[in-house]
Amino acid sequence: MTITTANLRGVTGRILHLSGTVRDCTLNERNVIPTSCGDLIPRYEKLETRTKPGQSLSFYKSGALRSVYLEDQTEVATPIGPLPAELVSFHEDGSLNTIFQLNGQLSYAWTETDEKRLAKEWTLAFDFATITAKMIAVRFHPSGQVRSLTLWPGETLMLNTPVGEIACRTGLSVHPNGTLASFEPALPVALETPIGYVLAYDVDAFTIDGDQNSVRFDDQGNLTQVTTAGEVIVEGPDGTVHISSKTRYALTEDVRVKLSIELSFDGDQVRIDTGRAAQTFAIAENKFTVLTDINTKGLTSCDVGCDSGSCDSGDCDGGSCDSGSCETGSCSTGTGCDSCVDGKCSGKCA
Repeated sequence: MTITTANLRGVTGRILHLSGTVRDCTLNERNVIPTSCGDLIPRYEKLETRTKPGQSLSFYKSGALRSVYLEDQTEVATPIGPLPAELVSFHEDGSLNTIFQLNGQLSYAWTETDEKRLAKEWTLAFDFATITAKMIAVRFHPSGQVRSLTLWPGETLMLNTPVGEIACRTGLSVHPNGTLASFEPALPVALETPIGYVLAYDVDAFTIDGDQNSVRFDDQGNLTQVTTAGEVIVEGPDGTVHISSKTRYALTEDVRVKLSIELSFDGDQVRIDTGRAAQTFAIAENKFTVLTDINTKGLTSCDVGCDSGSCDSGDCDGGSCDSGSCETGSCSTGTGCDSCVDGKCSGKCA
């Protein structure tokens, strides 16, 4: 839908695209915006500790509505049923793009933990799994099929994937035909690939977006990419090639961490990308040895859930395993919990 600022009341500020059309605008009066998922009321007066400063509406260069920053959390009609939202974005054709349950401003006065406490669990059903978790956002293809979901930090899922049942973090993406497109392993996991077994884990995962994950499949369930860290040795007719990870200092400790190496498979070829350089090899003509060096200290605390025994960064909310020990017991595999692999203890805390 195309909306012009001439149709809006109380426009107090606007930012333009280089073409001269409105990119963002701020409102101080109530407006009702008709959309493909119902009438929405953009932000115009509400101000509280967690309120983000800035725009009420944003637009594409064409003038089509891009996003609505809602005055209040509103139940929005989506292709998978009504969901509460504070921010909604649209594809340029007007179909629903992304729904964000919350949209608070993180600051010294309002932390990520504060924001997550407000989040409610959502349940989404796919052909490969039914998922219940706290989600930052759900994204849709223009057709209305779910495209991806992004989990809150600390949330972990057990996921039935084409390569087995695996714990995942960050989120997952889905092909338009409903098959699993990608996921992010919560812990290093050995996967069988066209060049042999590889310990898959992305130490540098982009943990705020479930669209692009390190383990990927085509729409038929064939593995097309994994991410690891360390060194790959390629022995072939032209000699031996050593391909090593880049390194950086960890975020939480003064140690150097090997960064990701992406292995992408296409027919009889593998592409090895360190982020600094990429090389392609014929699989049949070469022997591959992957020497894994994965150090999860490059991550913030508890990003892998409670699987490793304890998450000692704080207290959990109502038994959640996202930040440390449960209010009703220790959230470690040693005391109170048989297993915290799903990230929520599932009633296993004493």
